[in-house]
Amino acid sequence: MANRGRPAPSVREVAGWIVASVLLIALFAQRTQPCPYVWHGGAPSGEPRGSCWVGNDGYAMCTPSLAIDLVIESGDDAVVLVRRGDNGKYATMGGFVDVGEDPRDAVARELREETALELAAPPLLLGVFGDPRRDPRRHTVSAVYVARTVGKPHPGSDARAVVKVPVAKLRGLDYAFDHAAIIEDYLVWRRRARGTFPRDAEPFRGGAPVSRDSCT
Repeated sequence: MANRGRPAPSVREVAGWIVASVLLIALFAQRTQPCPYVWHGGAPSGEPRGSCWVGNDGYAMCTPSLAIDLVIESGDDAVVLVRRGDNGKYATMGGFVDVGEDPRDAVARELREETALELAAPPLLLGVFGDPRRDPRRHTVSAVYVARTVGKPHPGSDARAVVKVPVAKLRGLDYAFDHAAIIEDYLVWRRRARGTFPRDAEPFRGGAPVSRDSCT
């Protein structure tokens, strides 16, 4: 009985499939090609090796890491700083923003994790610090806030100590990263904005909850 099934593909058909597959692979490679890091305005010490994926629109799918820092006011004449656990240097309280997290909520979370303190009122934005050289580990951009807190400070796992420093003694300390510049900007803001900081005895616990499952 004759075989009435599908005939075997011809050499021309096989060659066509191979060519089509090669073209599809080449198209995908063209749309997502790796490119080296390019630093604008300076590079961290010991420039890291690596690559970013770039689409055909030229958009690089790698961006600076977003962080927050917080200058914690303690009354009218002192600031709360942390002593870093790795090198003992002084630093403002801070950390990286999670995917799907509002930076202001990151402030409340990091404050709680690093110092056991709570925000007394919504934090005020002091400025954005983004020099590529500010952090030797990677390019980070930090939204820096000012806030008052309630509670008794207690150092978290990343901090050696939580210390209260009089405003008059903030200059001249051995700061990590670019936190000396953050403190200088704070002192300028303090002179200009004294008396405008909101006073709220009710702890501020961040904004509305965020569902990280909804992030795309």
